[in-house]
Amino acid sequence: MNVQSVKALVLRFQSGEVVVRLDVAKSPITATRLLSMLPVSTPFTRIGSLITIPLDLGSLPETFEVKVRRGELCYRPNTKQLILATEDVQIGSRINPLGMVVSNIDLLDSVKPGIVTIMPVSAEGKQKPS
Repeated sequence: MNVQSVKALVLRFQSGEVVVRLDVAKSPITATRLLSMLPVSTPFTRIGSLITIPLDLGSLPETFEVKVRRGELCYRPNTKQLILATEDVQIGSRINPLGMVVSNIDLLDSVKPGIVTIMPVSAEGKQKPS
């Protein structure tokens, strides 16, 4: 898959889906590793205001950021999890920011634990085939 052609991700939950606009420049190694694994379906949980998706990308911290904003998707290397925040949160350990939710952000408030499917979306807005 050509990483440059992927501009967004679709996260499909049982109750609906959100679109995350990627910012590959913030954490290029982590973003490339995530994109190489897609599409993927995996269980997720919710811990307070964090939707946590276990996924071992084998990445180390690429930034010194420790705060995540509402609607932000990031990778937490020390716990090997993607994190999607439903509100601004101080994480307490370094994170690798990956992008922001750009559609249907209110869905995050009501998402219940289950399975999430993560799919890449090309620059043309089409989901990439698996």
